[in-house]
Amino acid sequence: MKKRIEFVQAELKKQGLYNGDIDGIAGSGTMTALAKVRGIDPNWDLNRKIIGFIQLLCKNNGINPGDVDGYWGPDTENAYNRFVYLREHGELPRLWRPEDRTTVNPNLWPVQYTPQFDAFYGPKGSSLVKIKLPYPFKLSWDTSTVVNSFSCHQKVHDSMRRVLVKVLDYYGLDNIRELKLDLWGGCYNERPIRGGNRWSMHSWGIAVDFDPARNKLEWGRDKASFARPEYDKWWECWEDEGWVSLGRDRNFDWMHVQAAKI
Repeated sequence: MKKRIEFVQAELKKQGLYNGDIDGIAGSGTMTALAKVRGIDPNWDLNRKIIGFIQLLCKNNGINPGDVDGYWGPDTENAYNRFVYLREHGELPRLWRPEDRTTVNPNLWPVQYTPQFDAFYGPKGSSLVKIKLPYPFKLSWDTSTVVNSFSCHQKVHDSMRRVLVKVLDYYGLDNIRELKLDLWGGCYNERPIRGGNRWSMHSWGIAVDFDPARNKLEWGRDKASFARPEYDKWWECWEDEGWVSLGRDRNFDWMHVQAAKI
């Protein structure tokens, strides 16, 4: 929320409505400035006014946030992220399409559910090793629990660690936490795929889930947080090692990345 307030203060200052510090604290100066903005209901509470101002900014710059209602939903979040990108880069982010990507497979990951896959990885639950993480994870369902290592297949261990080291180098720990790249939803778990009879890639310890609450199984890129442009480098780190995102390839289950082609 602090970053949003700083953003709003900066934009209010550009419009000559705010003369205070860009400090992320919605004090009297921010409230007074928002009261001068046309199109914001004066009866809204401060939080709705902040969100309503963001929605107006997006709309006035050709980015659709949905209704200007002062409520933070997926349309507003997507519009806000696109507008922030516009301010930082001078242009809107290019829409990403799966066919625009050059696929690589430096680790020769096999296609899932094939004889080659069985020969490469062996039986479910075999060849498991512990990966020591380059930065701490938290359980997505219990964020008070810190995860420093977990079990994965030995053939994906080195590749996964290279990915996570690159993520840490690029984003830094503060941004990792801000973007919730440390919310771990699990790796090895011998179970069928949800809604099907085949075994999940988790059963071999070659798939990892991240931040499942904001990247639900059935959500597409209109809702999933991992579809936003600030996560592009995250996916590049995985895809440079040949890992597959079901979100990027099939537009569902954006939490999931696996070391098997589909």
